[in-house]
Amino acid sequence: MENNKEKLKKISKQLKKSVKAHDKQAKAIDKMTKESLEELKGLFEKLCKKGQAYRRKRMAAGEKSSAYLSGRAVKVCKGQMQGESIDEIDMSINEVLALEIDENIIEAKYKGKTVTLNKPMRGDSKKFKVYVNSGKKNADGSIKVKKVNFGHGGTSAKRPTMRIRKSNAKRRKAFRARHRCDNPGPKTMARYWSCKKW
Repeated sequence: MENNKEKLKKISKQLKKSVKAHDKQAKAIDKMTKESLEELKGLFEKLCKKGQAYRRKRMAAGEKSSAYLSGRAVKVCKGQMQGESIDEIDMSINEVLALEIDENIIEAKYKGKTVTLNKPMRGDSKKFKVYVNSGKKNADGSIKVKKVNFGHGGTSAKRPTMRIRKSNAKRRKAFRARHRCDNPGPKTMARYWSCKKW
């Protein structure tokens, strides 16, 4: 009888110790979850005005909403990346480029070679390429030309070049919807020229 009582006392002491240990573990886990929740809350906080303006401008220029875009907007808020001021955002990118780009210029220099502007041709890294006026000036005051590669193929393709089937109405409609051709963006983007071809 006495042996049973002693055994019961030992078991109750062990149970009390394990309850205390579990309480400590539960408190530690609770503290960790609170800290991780605070970190997550910090991740999903609202962007600052500069970051929001940067995000809006990029989306207006045709970039899709993504984690990369949000990450760059956060960098703008933290000052790790230069964003645009809110006053500059009021004008859309198309309006800004329309102000700066002179459409009458037909030829310009690109890497020391005279090229024709706004005339798509067979490309090297993609199926097509076109040289466009970027709207900026070089140090000597000449036009800064940008080369826009677009289309499927070239060294970037993992399979043979796809054919353009714009004579098929269904394919043409799907392509134009997929690339948002009702608002193709500025001439400095590949989407503009792809939409123009289709």
